[in-house]
Parts: sequence; C-alpha cells; structure tokens
Amino acid sequence: MSSEAATQPDPGANGQADRTHREAVANLRRLVAVARGTQRPLIHLQHNPDPDALGSAAALQALLLRLMGAEATLAYTGRVGRVENRAMLRHLNIKIKPAYKIDYSEYDLVLLVDTHPGAGTCRLPEGVVPDVVVDHHPSVHAMEGVAFPYYDPDFGSTSTMVGALFVENGIPMERRVATALTYGIRTDTMDLSRGTSPVDEHIFREVYGRSDKQILSRIERARVPQEYFVTLERALRHAQVTDFALTTWLGEIGHSDSVAEIADLLFRLEGIRWVMVSGWSGETLFCSLRALAGKDIRAGEVARTISDGHGGGHDTFAAAQVPMEDPDADPAEAYEAVRERFLKQVRAKKSLTRPLTLPPDAKTTVP
Repeated sequence: MSSEAATQPDPGANGQADRTHREAVANLRRLVAVARGTQRPLIHLQHNPDPDALGSAAALQALLLRLMGAEATLAYTGRVGRVENRAMLRHLNIKIKPAYKIDYSEYDLVLLVDTHPGAGTCRLPEGVVPDVVVDHHPSVHAMEGVAFPYYDPDFGSTSTMVGALFVENGIPMERRVATALTYGIRTDTMDLSRGTSPVDEHIFREVYGRSDKQILSRIERARVPQEYFVTLERALRHAQVTDFALTTWLGEIGHSDSVAEIADLLFRLEGIRWVMVSGWSGETLFCSLRALAGKDIRAGEVARTISDGHGGGHDTFAAAQVPMEDPDADPAEAYEAVRERFLKQVRAKKSLTRPLTLPPDAKTTVP
C-alpha cells in the first residue's frame, strides 16, 4: 500500500462524524425549543442512580444553566449505595434531592434521565409526564406525551448523549462536568468494551481530555466498608455453576448496587456465559444479569421475561426489580423461582450444577 493511500481519510468515518454533528445540533435545538422560558426545571434520575445517571444529570444541569440561565434541581428515588458513586457525588459536588421531598407541581419542566416511562428504573410519581427523556436503554414502551424524547439505544451510555450536545455544538464544559461524563461513560461501557459505538469513543476522548484525572482516581479507588467483604463472602458461598451459567443469592442487601457489583466480579469466571446475582431489600427482589456477547444473546429480554415485565436492559447486561407483594413471602423462595425461570430461559442444564466454592452450610476452619 502506498503512503498516499495509507494516509487517505476513511470516508465512512467522516460520514459518521458528519451525521453525529448534525444530529447533536438538531437535538440541542429541540431541547432549547422545549426548555425555552422555563424558570424551574427538574431533572429526575433513574431509581438507585448509577454513575451514568449521575454524570449525565449533572452535565444536563450545567447545560440548562448555561443556555437558559435556570438551575435545575436533581431528584432521585432509591439510594446511592456504592462507595464509588457516593465518592462521585462528594468529589464532583453533585447535589441530589430525594424525590419524596419534591413537589413536582412547582416545576415547569421535567426531564427524565437514564431511564424512560414504563421502565423498571423509572419511579416518577403517578400522573407526572416528563417533557424531555434522555436515555440510551432499549425500550418497548411508547413515550406518549413526551415533547422531546432524546432516546437512542445505539449509544453506549446516556453520558455520551449529553456529552455530544456539548462537544458537537462547541459549548464550553467545566472540568467538573467533563469528569462526571468521563466516569459515567467509563462505568456504563466497562471502559468502552461493552455496547459502544465510534461516537462513544469520540465523545469519551473529548471529555477525558478535559477531565480531572486526580479526582477520577479518588473516585475509582474509594475505600469500601467491611459490609462489602461480608456480602462478597456470602456471594461466593451461595454461588452455583449450572452448565455455562452462574447464579448466586446475596440475601438481604444494604443497597441494590451490590448485585451489579458482584455480577461484574463473578462474570470474570472462565467458561461462564451467563451470570445472575440476586438480593432483596425492602419489598423488592433485585437481580443483575451479565451475558457473553453472541448471536441471539438478549439479556434485556431475559430480564424482562423472568421478572414478568419488571426488568430490561441491553444485550449483554440487564437488571430486574421484582416486587414481592406478599409481606410474608420468603425472599429466598422468591429468588429460587426467578432462578428457575432464568436457567430455563438461557437453556442451562440443571443436571450440571455444582457449587462455585463450598456449599452454603460447609464448615470452615482456620489452620
């Protein structure tokens, strides 16, 4: 190949960049059109917000303040439990307010971020219809009444979507905002290895270059409490390998982030193609699914099926939140029922079941 040919630009890449730019310009115009004149915007995050929700919401808040001069309130339901997520709030000065303290009638613009109406992670009060939805999660629900559904499952993260509004429109970005978007993209795409597109890579390069690397390091290396190791021990002791699938039961958990955290860790086991980690809190059974990418692999559909519509997600990672309507129900029995449906859905042979480490009732001794 000649040096001239080797240095020729890729027409496909240029076409993608042009399309990304046009779409970001058009989407910003639509957002401004809907938000014009607003005085009190409210940004409602997904239930139990993760770094992608926190990062995209903080960036959207900064964008509205710059363009409209109106500072949005960030509202959430559930908990911010994972230590890295709490460190993100602390180090990046992201202020969020529990939704039960919010009177939604006092706000003249409602934006729903990193979730959408009908999703299991959407806990908007009954009767509240968002004006704007910003989300990348696959949906089977119509977005009736939403003035601007900025929705695209081709993005690897919602932080990428909000970042594109800044980058492609030449809007200055504070270092704090760039750091929030960087961490949001990094965690939701597992360092650009999961469900990403060239747009995710492009926007990540832009925001990472403007981020505070020291703060990123502090967030990623946040110290964990003893409870983390207690939960990890319980996960290993209850873990079962069934054919190519691994399942485990955490019992009662302090926060729902635990199931996703343990699922990511156990998915590293060689020979495993599916993982489901479950635990319960309050009156809800939380499940986190991971799947090895491949033909006809649809983790989101599996999560939706095993939870009777209370779950969803992407092809390789998904979640379910199963309500336990009977207060006297045994959470462990509810887990076993969901586990049975999961193994059936992924077609794992139950006859090929063994403990990952030791049986749950095994005695251990210290030499």
